[in-house]
Amino acid sequence: MRKTLLFLVAVAVLVPIVVARAQAQKPLDIYYIDTEHGKAVLYVSPSGQSVLVDAGNTADGRDPTRILAVFKEAGVRVLDYLVISHYHGDHVGGAAELISKMQIRQLLDHGPYTVQFQPNARAAFEAYLALRRIANAAQAKAGTKIPIKGIDMTVMSSARELMTAPLPGAGAPNPLCRDFVAKEDVRGVENDESVTLATQYGNFRVVDFGDLTGNQEHDLVCPNNLLGTADLLATTGHGQEFGNWPVSVHAVRPRITVMNNGPNDRQGPTFRTFRSSPGFVDFWQVHASEAQKDENSPEQFIANVDATPTHAGNYIKISALPDGSFTVTNSRNGFKKEYPATKKTTSSSRR
Repeated sequence: MRKTLLFLVAVAVLVPIVVARAQAQKPLDIYYIDTEHGKAVLYVSPSGQSVLVDAGNTADGRDPTRILAVFKEAGVRVLDYLVISHYHGDHVGGAAELISKMQIRQLLDHGPYTVQFQPNARAAFEAYLALRRIANAAQAKAGTKIPIKGIDMTVMSSARELMTAPLPGAGAPNPLCRDFVAKEDVRGVENDESVTLATQYGNFRVVDFGDLTGNQEHDLVCPNNLLGTADLLATTGHGQEFGNWPVSVHAVRPRITVMNNGPNDRQGPTFRTFRSSPGFVDFWQVHASEAQKDENSPEQFIANVDATPTHAGNYIKISALPDGSFTVTNSRNGFKKEYPATKKTTSSSRR
């Protein structure tokens, strides 16, 4: 009897530990979906919860179809959070159709809107607004966290407000700030409203500035770098040069980037800024650049090399473990590259 009791006690103690360890080894999966210069990024946490950031373009159902196909492959039956970074058509255009076809537990966006009744943006935005009124919509707040079990997902900015507290291990002075010169914002205020996210899983960190302008990127890393370093820094604004400036990219020191570009985008300065960043390894692209072919990464790092309108939309997948190691997979050709865990240092020096 005593032995049986001791056995049951041991099982009661050990089972939660074994389960916790098994869960800790499940990856954080991130899918960069092809939306032709739009944006749709799916996070699937080790707990199975999911976050989709943006819903691409409308384009007669093309982007929602691609997004739903990735949901199916990733095993996402119910979307826990849909985060709309801002209301430009290439980010919100597919939301109405997606919401009509998928159960979504929580819709987050930056709240009040200003410029989206312009003629070229009105249709997609009004379709989204109609559903926002009946969806479980809430405003994301800078500095708060999206409650996903097993990962730490922090809202860096929303509605022109920026977080003020540093991420864990961050906060050191950024010497690159001394030579920074602000530039005129020529993009209009809607990009400045973007909801942006920093996501941590153990020692793995990904930073995504959305479509923020370089001036706001600067404010997140100057005078002190609130973000520290990251394994993955997604390119801002599809790789365009209104963001992706050295003051932020070189401060964050990513190991890799993923660019959610279309075939006709021009990103020459961005290619060069990332490739000159300390510790940078690889530049992954959702699309080959037709406009700047000489800047493209080797073909195996590009998910889509076909620019015809009917091409299949391939994605790039990142699978990260809590020790900081991760694997990137190109769905077009099955090419994979593994990145080992590295020793993290302070936010002012790395690797």
